[in-house]
Amino acid sequence: MRGLVILLTALLPLSSSADSALPFMKDLVGDAELPRPWGISVDFYTMDQDYDIEALQFVLPGISLGDPSQLNVTNEVMHLDIQADVWLLPFLNVFGIVGKVDTDTLVDFSQVDIAGLPFDLGKLPVSFDGTVYGLGFTLVYGTENWFASTTTTFTETSTSGDLDSTVDSVSIQPRIGLIRNGWRLWVGSMYLDVDEQHSGTFELPVIGSVPFAVDLITRDNWNYTVGVGHVFNDRANLSLELGFGNREHTLFNFNVRF
Repeated sequence: MRGLVILLTALLPLSSSADSALPFMKDLVGDAELPRPWGISVDFYTMDQDYDIEALQFVLPGISLGDPSQLNVTNEVMHLDIQADVWLLPFLNVFGIVGKVDTDTLVDFSQVDIAGLPFDLGKLPVSFDGTVYGLGFTLVYGTENWFASTTTTFTETSTSGDLDSTVDSVSIQPRIGLIRNGWRLWVGSMYLDVDEQHSGTFELPVIGSVPFAVDLITRDNWNYTVGVGHVFNDRANLSLELGFGNREHTLFNFNVRF
């Protein structure tokens, strides 16, 4: 994130006039109209998905857990962020993200054998909120009537609360779409690889606090997407994307350019 801020600060004087130097290599597209080089966006993102448990440890004398792979883990995310971007080249946009995230993860112990425990643990929540930082880039090619793009994003989350947590993710989003009278329609897919690690304590009935550590990974890396967007003018556009399949998501974006 710090590297992108330095880069954007260094490039700012190049785009301070109507005859902006950005994007570089604009002669590649001849007389084609290019978007204004700088942008600020507001993103609202929600996601529901399943996780697999890569590792699980807890300290409970006399109690043994069966196969952790039998545990059902569901994850819900709500994410609001601000994104700053710049077109460095006619086909390359780079961006930085900072935002807030709320995550609720449920670990369902009802389908796994827990020897030595006289009651069902049920569903145990692993919830946290935090600040998300990210960097990414979009490669795009198109004409007046259609476009194809791929967006790659890297994020990490600084969490707060009672748990010691680390959350890192990589996403890749290829899209292909049509452009008609200011409207954009597209289909695509989303690859998402999330690595979550949490440690802390569970509060169990009768027993009390039980230390634990769990590593979670995305169960299904790919899902499908459809989206629609509208360009109001050269300064503002709005879009909505829906993801479906084994993972569901919504992505709302409002972008202002200057």
